[in-house]
Amino acid sequence: MSAPIQEWRFEVGADNHGHRLDSFLSGRLDWRSRNGIKEIINDGYVEVLPFKDPQRAQIAKMKVGLRLRTGQEVVVRLDVPGGNNFEEAPKGEDPGIIDIVYEDEHILAINKPADLNVHPTHGHLLDSVIHRVHIRHTALFGKTTDMPTLCHRLDRETTGLVVLAKDQMSRTKLGCQFEARTVRKAYQALVVGEVAAESGEIDMPIGRDERSEVKLRMGVFDEGMQSFTRWEVAQRFEGMTLLKLFPRTGRQHQLRVHLAAIGHPIVGDKLYLGGNEMFLRHLDKQLTEQDKKFLQLPHQALHSWKLAFEHPGTGKELELEAPLWPAIADLL
Repeated sequence: MSAPIQEWRFEVGADNHGHRLDSFLSGRLDWRSRNGIKEIINDGYVEVLPFKDPQRAQIAKMKVGLRLRTGQEVVVRLDVPGGNNFEEAPKGEDPGIIDIVYEDEHILAINKPADLNVHPTHGHLLDSVIHRVHIRHTALFGKTTDMPTLCHRLDRETTGLVVLAKDQMSRTKLGCQFEARTVRKAYQALVVGEVAAESGEIDMPIGRDERSEVKLRMGVFDEGMQSFTRWEVAQRFEGMTLLKLFPRTGRQHQLRVHLAAIGHPIVGDKLYLGGNEMFLRHLDKQLTEQDKKFLQLPHQALHSWKLAFEHPGTGKELELEAPLWPAIADLL
């Protein structure tokens, strides 16, 4: 059996005439970053067809800066690399089922489970937060002009609050708040070891670890980007500490890197607790029983606990909270 292919088709309307291909797709494949859009164009996953274009313009070469014409059709086809080693859609449950924390006509907030990407990736095309939200939204409201879009992201293994906007106005207003870092974020993390102080701040620059064989690994480097995390002890346990975390910046893997750097990596973190070799074994689905015992949890014990921001509709502050993820609480 071959790997599945998912296809999206978008007609270029008069309002989009002359727009760049990458900009056109960024507004439609909203779960992908701008760089991700460029990658799929350069890798040959995108095709532009004449469709209703009166000029029947021929595309000499597919490129991110291609200017589109009214009536053309943009086709995106994504397959999963690795033959049959693809993630199947959830069985035995409705993939549209999600844990709703808050919902009104402007926004939707969910409590994301572990091991679920917020948006589709090459390795996980068939199930994601955005897929589940769109399935639910279509079932409730039918095909609407505005489908919910993500306002921020969480790592695949991180649990907790994720906020989506239901319309463009709300998406813009919330996006500006996240960009300006006026959204107040609070996390909970169960870390290895008994933290000595009651509170503190970690001020360590973070950058990509170019020496690591794991390309996504970050680390503390003098030439990295300024990164600040305030923390408080929530509860103490034998050999572990539950912390409240208040990041002032939003670097990739910031909380995981900062906590590992002060000697208290997050329980279950295969990369910053387990190390490169364990992380690579995890990717190959070859974790040993000893690995699993060492990690204590099948996913990292990091939870998006609270978010506070200005509601895009009312202008009033809204604070949302998702209780500590059950698997983490059960470990305690």
